[in-house]
Amino acid sequence: MSKSSKPKLCPQLLVVDDFPENLRLLKTVLQQQGYEVRLAANGKFALTSLDHFQPDLILLDIMMPEMNGYLFCQTLKKNPHTSDIPVIFLSALQEGIDKAKAFQLGGVDYLTKPFQVEELLARVKHHLKLRNLQKELQLKNGVLEIKNKELEKTQRDMSLMLDVTKIINDVLDINSAISQVLERVCSHIVWDHAEAWVPNQEESLLTYIPCLEEGITRFQNFQEESSHITFTLNEGLPGRIWQSQKPEWIEDCSNCADHLYIRKHLAKQSGFKSVFGVPIISNQSQKVLAILVFYKLNIENRNDELVDLIQAVVNQLASPLEKSKLYQKLEKVNQELEYLAHRDGLTKVANRRVFDSVLEQEWLRMKRENTCLSLILCDVDFFKKYNDFYGHLKGDDCLIKIAQCLTRAARRPGDLVARYGGEEFAIILPNTNPTGASEVVRSVQKEIADLQIPHQTSEINQYITLSLGISSAMATNLGSTKSLINAADLALYEAKQLGRNKFCYHPLDES
Repeated sequence: MSKSSKPKLCPQLLVVDDFPENLRLLKTVLQQQGYEVRLAANGKFALTSLDHFQPDLILLDIMMPEMNGYLFCQTLKKNPHTSDIPVIFLSALQEGIDKAKAFQLGGVDYLTKPFQVEELLARVKHHLKLRNLQKELQLKNGVLEIKNKELEKTQRDMSLMLDVTKIINDVLDINSAISQVLERVCSHIVWDHAEAWVPNQEESLLTYIPCLEEGITRFQNFQEESSHITFTLNEGLPGRIWQSQKPEWIEDCSNCADHLYIRKHLAKQSGFKSVFGVPIISNQSQKVLAILVFYKLNIENRNDELVDLIQAVVNQLASPLEKSKLYQKLEKVNQELEYLAHRDGLTKVANRRVFDSVLEQEWLRMKRENTCLSLILCDVDFFKKYNDFYGHLKGDDCLIKIAQCLTRAARRPGDLVARYGGEEFAIILPNTNPTGASEVVRSVQKEIADLQIPHQTSEINQYITLSLGISSAMATNLGSTKSLINAADLALYEAKQLGRNKFCYHPLDES
């Protein structure tokens, strides 16, 4: 332990008096009681000595040249470093007004000369005891103040944790929850802006999620530009955190190296200086689920306590993020299953079940809205011969290409192309009269002709062709979907009888 930090073994006293006899007497009496005594022959010298040591008590004469005791005490009490040192005045002045002035200037006691040694010692002992009690109280108050501040900080941190938990529980959309958490954390730590970066489903890129608060004009361009940016592993601040899975702090992102912070020009425009990011890591897979990044307009030195707090807070998002990712994967699988359940396995157009359902729905809508509904049935000419000659793989490829042609021809959102049977296709055309249906058929014929799929065994053409039948129904018709299909089937039969590679129209059988 150094000399300057050595604890006091006994109370230190300062005696200020311009009479040497009084100084010698007081020093002898006080040292006999075990006190450490320092002497000063005038007020100015006493003030200078206070720059080097702090006494526990001052015994002060009033009548001194240059600086009397009153002025010395007044100067002492104005200095915050010495204002709490107790002062006992020693003076031959016995008037009440003199004593009152001494107490008014901050003295704790007043003894008139000549004094009784026993009384002096008793009063010194009493005020030293009060001084010690005062120091203990100040120390306890200081400790209590520190504990109160710690408690207040803990309460604020707990409030933040509870708010984040509530956001997570109340907000169903995880992106919206992240945005609200960013805003809440920014408010708590008194930082100016925040953003999040989340791996895409393929986990090949980080995509941007803005803070919920979008009303600050100076940050709008930063948000807009950032929304068009993605990061790969180890690219930029988010990419590095994605790879290291550790927080990172940049004291001034506007002036750092380009590879450390890629959006430096945007940071300068918005006035951002300090930035730090923390990862949210999966409890199960230990993969990074998101990276949260916080910005401040001032330069801040790294604060590990702050980083640890935010890391603890945002870790609450790990479980909801994991559930969200699993839900997204499940949703994607369900969508794929739904798609497969409604599609023909080979050609990927609608299957027969979907055809039946949609035709029924459109028939009812036609009746309700007083519109026209048309149906086209298509059959590949001499397809069995094509299959036998070219093989089933070529046959499958041919059907796939034909389905694509039909889809291009029936291009309105409400039109439906379906595989009706082996080499048969159907097209449902809502709000379409026979003239409109004929236009679609001509588009089909052109698309098929442009394919020029060779068909050496065809009896009518060197390329693949289609025969097509059209039927239409109005709300005034008394028929049904079955009668509409029968009519289209009769039209298709007629097209074949006329030599194939043709289309025919047959009126609806209303019986």
